[in-house]
Amino acid sequence: MLAYLTAHWRGDQNIAQSLFVNGALPYFALVRVLAGVDPIEVAGPWLSLTSLSPTYLMWGFALFFAWLFWWVVGTTRSAIRTFRSGGVTSKILAIVALAVVVTLLGKTASDVLMTALLFRRYGT
Repeated sequence: MLAYLTAHWRGDQNIAQSLFVNGALPYFALVRVLAGVDPIEVAGPWLSLTSLSPTYLMWGFALFFAWLFWWVVGTTRSAIRTFRSGGVTSKILAIVALAVVVTLLGKTASDVLMTALLFRRYGT
């Protein structure tokens, strides 16, 4: 297991595996577990977060951000490696992977801000 995590971190896995197996699948699983909702059905802010215990949220967010950091680094390194030595199709997928990384980071920043404002409003 540690070898798998290390291989992704170093960018040694192919770009499809980095993007889908290490990215999309864990993202949907983590969002479903943390927010208690299906990420595909989410239409607005995570209003269900206010009903969860602060300890659960703290550990959940720590797990999410640890995964996010690991995934972003590994996928970016894999994309760079693919640009240097991959074929045309792999390079296109590397561009898509980098676009997904940027989009997910932007979405996460937006969600963090929205969640902070939500908790601030309910905390006062």
